[in-house]
This record gives sequence, C-alpha cells and structure tokens, in this order.
Amino acid sequence: MALCRSMLESMAFPKLALLPVAFALTHLAVSQQPAVVKRTLRQNGMPSSGGYEPPSSSMTHLLESDHAMNEALMNRHGTHYTVEDSTRFHALARSQGFDVEAISVTCYKRVPAGSGITLGRLPGLIVGEQPKEPFTPEELKALDKAGITGSLLYGGGSEGGDSVLLMRPEGPRVNVRIILDHDPGSEVLLPMPAHHDAIYAQRGDEFLAFPNGGNVMPRYINLEPQTQDTPQVSVFIQAMDGGHSGGFCNRFPIAHGQ
Repeated sequence: MALCRSMLESMAFPKLALLPVAFALTHLAVSQQPAVVKRTLRQNGMPSSGGYEPPSSSMTHLLESDHAMNEALMNRHGTHYTVEDSTRFHALARSQGFDVEAISVTCYKRVPAGSGITLGRLPGLIVGEQPKEPFTPEELKALDKAGITGSLLYGGGSEGGDSVLLMRPEGPRVNVRIILDHDPGSEVLLPMPAHHDAIYAQRGDEFLAFPNGGNVMPRYINLEPQTQDTPQVSVFIQAMDGGHSGGFCNRFPIAHGQ
C-alpha cells in the first residue's frame, strides 16, 4: 500500500509543477488587451467631442478660489507664488474638473519589414521634427513582443494642453505615440492618458495600448481620416474647454476605386 501511494504521488507531482507555468502563459496571453476606443462619423468637418463636457464652473471662479494663483497671473510684478502653491492649485483644479497636463502626440506609419523594429521618417514634406528617441528600449521590447514589428516611420503630430492657465504644469510632458498601418476609415477617439506616457498601436480594427489599463482623462485624442482630396490622417488633441488643436498625422494611399 505504501509503495502504491508513493507511485501515485510521484505521478501527480509533474502536473502540480506545470500549474505555475500554465498560469504564466495564460497571463501573458491575456495581458495585452485592446484599448477602449470610440468610432464616430465626423460632423461639420470638426472633431467629435466623444461626449466630453467641460467643467461647469468657470476658470474665473477657479482662479478666485486661490488668492496666490490669482495674484501670480493678474499682477505684472513678482509674487511669492511657490512650487507648493502650484501643487495646491493643481489639487484644487482637479477637484473642480480642471485636470490639466502638457501633452505631445506623434504619429508613426508601420511598414512590415521582417522581424525587429527600425525607425525612420516618411518621405516628402512632413511637419515637425522627429523626436531623437521616440521609444524607450523597454517600449520597443514590448512592441516587438506584441508583434508590432517592421519600420516605424515618423509622420507628424501635435502638441496641446492647458498648462498656460496654471503657469507651472504639474509633472513632465506626457508623450503619446500612435502607430498606424492603414487608414482607420472613420474618426477614432483614443483615451487621453492621465499623467503618463502611452503608445497606441493599430491592429486591424482595434488599438493596443501600452501600458494596458492606465488611468485616462475624460478627454480624447482624435484621429481624422481624409480621403476625398488628400489621402491622409490628421490628429487632434482635445483641450479642457472642449476645443481641439491638431496637425498632420500620417499618409496612406487611396484605396482602389476611390
């Protein structure tokens, strides 16, 4: 009986040992999920709001709520406005719906080219200077692991944010990189990351987000395809007041028959 029991335990042991490995493989398989995006039909030639509504309280009321900030903005002479005042004002702004950040969005066209990732620039006149190091080594590894390989060609982008209203933006500039491999065909609204860098990589009709599941603003980054006159995609950044600023994002050939 003891011998049989020992044999059964030895037979069961390999199955138990495989459980952590199986769990790890399952975790890797589901860790990279598509980002939650919105698709809309562009109206009146303007980017969609995505349902975003600006804060109900006015900026004037917000400034009046903080004497030090009001003095720093309204007076032409030097003030005693400090970093601590800025931090306190940002907290007050967030409590009233005015969460602001300086943000930069750059676009890249992915051209399949075997394994690995190379960086380049779209041929022709492209607005803006290509960032010297648009991706960190860790980000490139994550993209490669997700199958986003080939040549990533810089096309353009836009910058935005409401940091002027607060004079001293809190935290570093947020860098969003958008990787497209085809014309999205309709307006796409990507979640605006909240105070952290992000990458959105197109895969079919979906976009993968790196990192996955990060905090987002109630506002959006809009991709606007235009194929009637010029085969290109524009990018717009939604501001705190609901307005948009934008620029050239990418270029794709016109489909056959258009």
